Amino acid sequence: MEKPINIFQLEGSEYEMGFKQGDHFKNQITSLYNNLTHSDEFLASKPFILPKFMFIKLANSFASKMIKNSIKQNLPSQWEFLKGLSKGANLSINKILFLQAIDSLGTQISNYYIENHIKFSINNCSAIGITKERSETGSIFMIKNWDGPEFLAENIIFRRIRSSEGNKHHTISSGVNGLVGINNGMNDKGLSIVYNYAYPLNIGKKGIPPMLLIRAALEQCSTVKETVKVFENYPRLGGANIMVGDKIGDLAVIESSPSNIEVRREGVHGERDFLICTNHYITLAMQQIEVPRNAVYNESSPEYLRGKPVHKSSILRYKNAFDILKNEAPSKISLEFLNKEIQCSHGPENKPSEYTICNHGQEISTGFGIMIDIKDNHFYATYGNPCQGKMIDLSET
Repeated sequence: MEKPINIFQLEGSEYEMGFKQGDHFKNQITSLYNNLTHSDEFLASKPFILPKFMFIKLANSFASKMIKNSIKQNLPSQWEFLKGLSKGANLSINKILFLQAIDSLGTQISNYYIENHIKFSINNCSAIGITKERSETGSIFMIKNWDGPEFLAENIIFRRIRSSEGNKHHTISSGVNGLVGINNGMNDKGLSIVYNYAYPLNIGKKGIPPMLLIRAALEQCSTVKETVKVFENYPRLGGANIMVGDKIGDLAVIESSPSNIEVRREGVHGERDFLICTNHYITLAMQQIEVPRNAVYNESSPEYLRGKPVHKSSILRYKNAFDILKNEAPSKISLEFLNKEIQCSHGPENKPSEYTICNHGQEISTGFGIMIDIKDNHFYATYGNPCQGKMIDLSET
């Protein structure tokens, strides 16, 4: 039976909205925290001699130090939301901060000891953007499949946020019940952002996770250029490939790390009528600071990752989307084509797997899909694999 999508409505002050979210999802947030701290991905980094409870305590403290001051100093309104979330969920601020930090820690896939870094890599996502010149209606179209473990997919929520503080744009978005930030969303000016992990060699020591920066951009900005400034001006943590489109017809991908930002408006072969965004960097500058393309998960990784090339899925998904758009797409592309032919794609051999855009892996699979029509302010979503679900227009609910 298809899971219905309910829009969680948030209005009021930042603290009030955070408290409402925490209180409403209290049990789920506690379960999310427990599942994350007992997952194979998280525990893969635990030194053998260190007791589990001590490892978790150290991780909470470490994660809190990475992001706490950066959020308080740069995004005070989101800090208020976070405090309300902690109170409503009845979880300590350090545990809530740990949940926020996972957004960045998930992009660290190299081997490090607990004193320095936490290893935690769980996501593979795919996004495609079509320019207004190539689209059927003259609108920028964007699609995104979010891939992750089932326990995390169960905590995905869709929210409409209307803050009473400041002059902030209203947003419709996806997120996680225990997180403050936004991973994919649209604001009332039509600015739309979708987010994929990327894997720089260094995720940074202190900064702000991408989902919080995306929320800040959607609340403050109306154009791609303004969004780029947000990412340039705030301290960043983790790696990200962020696709952004606006009403005036600008479409770009922000390739981000703590030390570098590159903005691209073309693909691997110089194409400019569509953009593909998976989990590896495309610009040469960012490839220089990325986990090497020949990297392979080693024996300290979770069992299901061991021996697998880090970038294999990302590169195959990118190529599959490119081949469809280059060789099979009509001269004018519709949202229906993007959904049926790319979002639901099971690869050139039509065999669903962990390496296909519509991900059917055993450990990681597509937890939800979204489609965005920027010109007409439509934000569609479905839970689970798009090949099995029906897109619902959330902007009309």
